[in-house]
Amino acid sequence: MLYDKTNLPEDLKMYLREIYSNEELNDVFYDCDIEIYDEDAVKDFEDDEVWLDDLMGPGDSSYTNLKPFARDGSGALWVLIDDKMIAYIGTEGECGFVARNIHEFMNIVSVWGGYICDYWEKEILKNKDKFYEVMNDPDRLADYDFIESHKRVFKPFIEKHGFTKDIYEMALAGMSVEPVFEVKATSDEYVDSEPLVREDY
Repeated sequence: MLYDKTNLPEDLKMYLREIYSNEELNDVFYDCDIEIYDEDAVKDFEDDEVWLDDLMGPGDSSYTNLKPFARDGSGALWVLIDDKMIAYIGTEGECGFVARNIHEFMNIVSVWGGYICDYWEKEILKNKDKFYEVMNDPDRLADYDFIESHKRVFKPFIEKHGFTKDIYEMALAGMSVEPVFEVKATSDEYVDSEPLVREDY
């Protein structure tokens, strides 16, 4: 089956198979700035021992079991850490956790309906009302072409997996996983990674 050549855990394989084999679903994830890698690309990362250094510069990661499974439009990576948590590794030296597990990540993405980096701000994460105000802002959704057809595609995905529309608590918990995910530079030519949210919640 698709992704069986990879070392990804079965729960992530299940989601990737479902998304990658459904053109409409794959497209709406792409519209949320999550481009799912095919099986060969995932395997290439697993066989490449220096991809993290290539992206972040020489450094020591606070976690070592990192498995990229998708990218965004800038070339940043969505990665599985320790076969459980989901993290983001940016192209400007930033990295951090975004979800406690793959199920919550998929729940957040499909319900949020747009770039989830839109809530990576202290003021939004600290305030539930503000979080949902931003989530439901028509201008935000229009910016990412999150039109009715996208809602139609996400709806059966949400229902199939029993996802909740009340995502604030899981989003907040995902962004504040401890210990934090960071990369400490081991060369004077580079700097330590920056957190996705640079102030304490």
